[in-house]
Amino acid sequence: MTSSALPYTDKPLLDNPLDFHFAIVSDRTGGERKGPFAEAMKALNRLRPEFAITVGDLIEGGYGCPNEEATEKRLQAQWDELEALISTLDMRFYYVVGNHDINLGWPGNRLAHDVSKRIWQQRFGKRTYYNFLHKECHFICLDSMDGRDGRLPVQGITDEQYAWARQVIGDHQNARWTFIFMHMPIDWTSDKWLAFERDINSLNYTVFCGDWHNHVKAVRHGKNYYMVGTAGGCFDRGVIRDDLRYGIMDSITWVTVTADGPVIANLQLSGIFGDEIQRCATTKGWIETPLDYPDHFTIADGLDAEGGDDRGYDWHFRHAMILRNGDFVIKPDIVIAGDGIIHRWGSLNWYGDRSYPRPPELDTPFFNQHRVLNMGFIGDRNENLLWRIRHGELEGTFPHTIVLHIGSENLLAGESPDSVVEGILRNVRALHAACSDAMVVVLPPLTPVPHDKTVKALLKQALAADTKAEYFDLSLPYQQDGVKALEESFLERLKTN
Repeated sequence: MTSSALPYTDKPLLDNPLDFHFAIVSDRTGGERKGPFAEAMKALNRLRPEFAITVGDLIEGGYGCPNEEATEKRLQAQWDELEALISTLDMRFYYVVGNHDINLGWPGNRLAHDVSKRIWQQRFGKRTYYNFLHKECHFICLDSMDGRDGRLPVQGITDEQYAWARQVIGDHQNARWTFIFMHMPIDWTSDKWLAFERDINSLNYTVFCGDWHNHVKAVRHGKNYYMVGTAGGCFDRGVIRDDLRYGIMDSITWVTVTADGPVIANLQLSGIFGDEIQRCATTKGWIETPLDYPDHFTIADGLDAEGGDDRGYDWHFRHAMILRNGDFVIKPDIVIAGDGIIHRWGSLNWYGDRSYPRPPELDTPFFNQHRVLNMGFIGDRNENLLWRIRHGELEGTFPHTIVLHIGSENLLAGESPDSVVEGILRNVRALHAACSDAMVVVLPPLTPVPHDKTVKALLKQALAADTKAEYFDLSLPYQQDGVKALEESFLERLKTN
C-alpha cells in the first residue's frame, strides 16, 4: 500500500541560520529581594541565549552617603557583588545605564552622580552609550542619565547623544532590525524623542526600557515599545509576589530574532527550571541503578524488596512523592507508616501538601492539629516498607511520633507468625535508625487475619524492652469506628504524653 501521508506536519523547520535568541534581564533595585537575580543567572545558563543585555538599574547606587569616600566605598562594593553574579554567565552580557547605576544629580547636589559616573567609566569605559552589531541587526544602548546630572534644564538624553544615535543609525540603515535599549520610559514623552522617532520611523526597530518594575507594552507609530519587569527589584503597588494583573513578575524577557522581526516571550523565573525538577523515585534504586543492581523484585538480602505497580496505583510514583514532600513540604511532626489501612487513613491521593485543599475526610482535628506524613501503601508487606525506609522516605524529617501498622499482608500470604513479627521488628529498628528521637507506636493487626492473636502476643512481648517503641492495640475500636477511633485515640494519647 502506498500513501502520501507522513508522521509529521507540513510546517517548515525553524532553522534559518540568521535567526538567533537573546535575553533581557531587568531591574534589581529599589530594595532588592535577594535571590531572584541569582536565579536569573542560572536560568540564562540553562536557556543558552547568544548574549544577554539589561535595561539598567542593577545596583542600588550611592544616594544618601555623607561624603565622596563613603559614596565610592558603597558603590564599589555594590558593583563587586553584581559582577560576581554576572561572571557566572556562560555568554556575553551588555550593560545599560539606569538611574541607580549612574545616579541622578540635582542642582547643588551632584556628588552621587559624579562619583557613580566616574566608577562606571573606570569599569566599563568612557562611553556610557554605545552600539554593536550582531547577525545583521543593530543594537543601540542609550544613557537616560546623560542629561540628568544636575544641570538645568533636565534633558535626559542629551542633544549630543541624539546626534550620535542618528549618526550610527544612518551608518547602519540597512540593518535588518534595530533594537534600542534605555532605562527611563519618561524619555519617550519628550519632544526631542518624538523628533527622533520621526527621523527613524521608516526603519524596522523595537525599543526596550525598564524603571517601572512591571511589564507594559506600548505601540507608538506602528513600533513596539516594551517596559520589562524585575529580577529581584522591589515590587510596586504593595504587591508582595508575582501578580500579572499589574504586569509584575520576576522574569527574563526572551527575544527570538527572525526574518520577519523579533518574537517576544516573557519568562517567569518561577517557571524556568533545569533538567532536574524531580528525581525519578530515588537515586538509590529503581530508575537510577548501578549496572550491578539486582532484579528489582528480588529480595536482595532476604530482608527488603520493592513493591510492584500492580495494585491499582503507581507504587513508585507514590514513593517519589513522599521523597519529595516529606522533608521540605510537609515537615511532619507525625508519620503514619505501613500498609493499606494507613494508606486509606490518609486518603488515597493526597500527599500532605497543605498548599492544596485537603479531601473532606481529612478535615478532622487530628489532621488539622498535626503535620502528618502518610507512608501507607496498599498491599505493602514488611519487606516493602523496609525497602522504602532504607531508600529515603524519612530522610530530613524529625517527627516526634511514628505510627506503624504492617505485617497483615504477610499473614494473608501464609507467612508464619514468628517470621511476621521479626519483619515488624526489623521495620521498628529501621525507623529508630532513621528518626532516633521519635516514639514508634506499633499497632498490631487491626482487622482479623490468620494468626493475628499469636502475632499480638509475640509482638507485645518483643516490644516490652524497647524504650522508644510502644505496643498499642486499637483493633476493637477500629473495627467499630474505623479511622475515627484511631484519630481520637492518638489525640488523647498525644495530650497525655
